[in-house]
Amino acid sequence: MDLFYGRMSGNSARSLFALYEADAVFTPHVLDTNAGENRAAAYLALNPMGKIPALTDGAFRIWESNAINIYVAEKYPASALLPATIEGRAGVNRWLFFQTGHVTPACQPIFRATSRRMQEFWKIQGDAQAAEAGRKELARWLPVLEGALAGRDWLEGDFTLADIAFAPHLWLIVDAGFDLSPYPAVDAWLDRMLARPAWRRAAEMVFWGV
Repeated sequence: MDLFYGRMSGNSARSLFALYEADAVFTPHVLDTNAGENRAAAYLALNPMGKIPALTDGAFRIWESNAINIYVAEKYPASALLPATIEGRAGVNRWLFFQTGHVTPACQPIFRATSRRMQEFWKIQGDAQAAEAGRKELARWLPVLEGALAGRDWLEGDFTLADIAFAPHLWLIVDAGFDLSPYPAVDAWLDRMLARPAWRRAAEMVFWGV
């Protein structure tokens, strides 16, 4: 397998996190997004939107980080990143949709407006009004996670793709100063994820040193 990823990309970090958790055999290829390598014809043949990451496995091509992660989890079932039961897998998928539909869209304007890493790499300033709207949205969504994590370490009982999905963009807002202390279960959950060796490898490739 080959993973094409970029620096300062939460979606890239999400798939690298899953690949390392699965102990998958793959070759990483970093694309210089500032130089437009993700818009070159060769890459557009893998992902016609020109976004990162994308994964190839022989003739198979797939993009969207959570879709990549599901493929990896099914290819490496011993990783147990997807539960064995239909109910467990449905529970994981629920959290993946919640992340993509609600939590990440709320996080994005916050880290764009507050993260020096993001601003310097992407040459952006962010929008303070949009960031405030994002904070208001997170005030709706973080209590959902807080409630789900009450009395447990991971969203679905065991560590799964459901947890991996949230790590990159929550880390980006916390790294930029967002206060999770009103949500102690979420705060501790994120700390547990950031302590995992697979996350550290992914973060070193994507975020650290930028």
